[in-house]
Amino acid sequence: MNGDSGDISKTRPPHIGRYRLTKTLGRGAMGVVYLGYDEAIDRQVAIKTIHRTLLEGEDGAEWLERFRREVRAAGRCLHPNIVTVFEFGEEKGIPYIVMEYVQGRELRDYLKERQPLPLANAVAVAVQVLHALDHAHACGVVHRDIKPGNIILLPDGQVKVSDFGIARVEATSGMTQHGMTVGTPAYMAPEQFGGREVDRRADLYATGVVLFETLTGVRPFGGGSASDLMYKVLHDVPQPVTRVNPRLPTELDGVLAKALAKAPDQRFQSANEFIAALEKLRLVEREVTVDGSTLLRVAPVQAPEPPPSSVPPGWDPALLAQAERFLTEIVGPVAKVLVRRTALQVSSPAELAHRLLASVPNEPDRLLFERRMRGVLGGTIGGPKTMGSTSAASQMSASLGSFDQATLEAARRDLAVYLGPIAKVLVKQAALKAGTPLELYQRLAEHIPTAADRAAFLKRAPALTG
Repeated sequence: MNGDSGDISKTRPPHIGRYRLTKTLGRGAMGVVYLGYDEAIDRQVAIKTIHRTLLEGEDGAEWLERFRREVRAAGRCLHPNIVTVFEFGEEKGIPYIVMEYVQGRELRDYLKERQPLPLANAVAVAVQVLHALDHAHACGVVHRDIKPGNIILLPDGQVKVSDFGIARVEATSGMTQHGMTVGTPAYMAPEQFGGREVDRRADLYATGVVLFETLTGVRPFGGGSASDLMYKVLHDVPQPVTRVNPRLPTELDGVLAKALAKAPDQRFQSANEFIAALEKLRLVEREVTVDGSTLLRVAPVQAPEPPPSSVPPGWDPALLAQAERFLTEIVGPVAKVLVRRTALQVSSPAELAHRLLASVPNEPDRLLFERRMRGVLGGTIGGPKTMGSTSAASQMSASLGSFDQATLEAARRDLAVYLGPIAKVLVKQAALKAGTPLELYQRLAEHIPTAADRAAFLKRAPALTG
C-alpha cells in the first residue's frame, strides 16, 4: 500500500486480497490493471482497480456505481469471446475486479502501421466480436465502447472483447444516462455525440468502423479536431470500402454502408443480422466443433515476436539460453518465444522454471525438463507444487461413477496441462455426471478457455484415440 491511504493505484502493493501481484499491465483514466497470481488454484489473473481520485468529491459515488456496474455487466456475460470476470472485492476502500488474464495482443497493435489485415482475418475478427455482442445484448448489456483497444487477438486466432467499463445494463438502470457522452470519438455512432440514449445498434455501428479499419488500414472518418470528426460522423457519407481498398469484393460495400448508416433504424438491427450478412459472402469457412463452439477456419494473425537476441532486463542470458535449449528439445522452436515471454511475467528463476513446466505437453517430458532445471538452479524449483509431480496426492485415489482409476488419472493428467492442479477437482465432478470417456472429456473441455486448447484436449479422449 501507499502509506496508510489505501491507494493502490500509485505504487504496486505485494497483494490485493488473496492475489499476489507480479506486474503492472497498464494504467488508464479509470484505474490500474495488475497481473496477479491466485495461489489457491495456480492461476494467473488480471486485477483492475479504480483510481482513488475518482471516488473523491461529489462525483465519487457516481464513479463507484459505474465501476460496480462494470462488474455486474461483465459478470452476466459468460461467453468464449468475452473476457471473463471472476470476482469483485474491495481492499481498504479501493474496489477491484478479478478477471481472466488473456495473453494476446490488442487489435490496435496490428493497425499501428495503417495496413489492412488479410480479408479472411478481418472478417473473422468482426464475426467473433459480433458473437460476443450478440450474447451481451441478449443479457441486456450494451458495451458502448467497441474499438481496437478493447479487442484482443489470441495466438490461436480467437478474439476476446474486453472492458465493459461503460456498459449500461438496460434492465436495471439506476443512474441517468441523459446528457452523458461516453465512448471513443472515432468509433462513436452519430447518436452518441449528442449524448442521446443509445442501444445495441451503437455497438454494431462501432463494429462496422472497426471492420472498415481492418479492411483498409484507415477509419471511415478522420479529422484534425474532435469537432471536425464529429461533423463528418454526423453529416458525411463514408467512401465505399472498395474505393479505399480496390482488392476487396464489391459485396462488402453494401454491408459496410448499412453498418455505418446515420440513422439507427437503417443499420443492422441485431448482431446476428450483421453476422448473417458477412457469412453470406462466404469469406470464411465456419464449422461447429465437438464442444459446440464455433470455429472460423482462417490462419491466425501473427503477433510480432521479440527479436531473437533480446534478453529481458535483469535476466542472466546464459540461464535463459539453457532453459530455451532444454525446452526446444521438447516443444520445438517456439521454446525461445515461450522463455522470453515468461521471463517478462515472473520475478525469479525458480518461478520461470515452474511456469515453463505448464507448456510441456506430457508428464515424462515435464519430469525431464524439471530435473534439468533443478540442476541449473541448484536443486530447487519454488512456488506451488509442479505439474510434473507424481506423488500420490496428485493422482486420483479411487474409481468414480463408471470410470476406473486409470481413466480418471489419464483425464486429470491431460487436463492439468491446461488448468493446473484444479484438474483433479474438475475430473471428480465430471466423472459423477458423465457416462462414457468421450462425454467425460467433453465436460472437462468446457473449462478450457481457448478453442485450440479445447480441440487438442478432446483429441486425447479415449473414444477418439482409440
